[in-house]
Amino acid sequence: MRPSLTSRTFDRPTSVFISGGNRSLLNWVALAFAAESNPEFVWTDVRLHGESLAASDPLAQGRVPDARLSVVFAEELVRNDEAAKIALGGVVRADEPPENVMRLVDFLRLPTHTQRQISKLPKEGPPMVFVLSNSHRMAALYPPGTVRPVVRAIVAAGVILIQTFADASPEGRFDYDTVLHIEGDDNGSWKTATIRVEQAPPSSRLTVGSVQRLSDFPPISTVLNGTAA
Repeated sequence: MRPSLTSRTFDRPTSVFISGGNRSLLNWVALAFAAESNPEFVWTDVRLHGESLAASDPLAQGRVPDARLSVVFAEELVRNDEAAKIALGGVVRADEPPENVMRLVDFLRLPTHTQRQISKLPKEGPPMVFVLSNSHRMAALYPPGTVRPVVRAIVAAGVILIQTFADASPEGRFDYDTVLHIEGDDNGSWKTATIRVEQAPPSSRLTVGSVQRLSDFPPISTVLNGTAA
């Protein structure tokens, strides 16, 4: 199914995992979805110490305002397991409903940076979009079984989470609601790059198994035209 220019691909709290081999192109795709869903999106980029961005990257081109961009190192996004243990050890009341306990524990496990972003969420308006780019650099910090609770807590806060992973697609990607894979690069041939839908909710306007050129996908082509060519 092909989205129209007048309808948002993601319009409610959800999680989106985008993988592929070209970091800059993944960032352009994430930017397109984020801008379409909520122009006030916030962005966290996981950098290496001393890293310089490719000139073609939207972050290098200032496409994300400094006030809404956070640059962090992977170790700054570790889980707060200790805070969750303390809560379970005495802060949470014994008669608290199990679902409430799970929500609280999941939230307390979130990285401090993420908790701060959630605390700044507006009370009204469309869901806020959190973009997390280069998340492959955090893979060692989130072994199997630890990703789902983190994603669940962020989405439960009313957020559209869009995450890029510039490496071989991990098995844990299916802990996200929507899973997309991008084939191609960000030079003049980006229009022949493709987006493949690996997973999507039944209510999604994206069709599982479909492969479409980025140039034929309006939310992305609108942003990429004249920018990454």
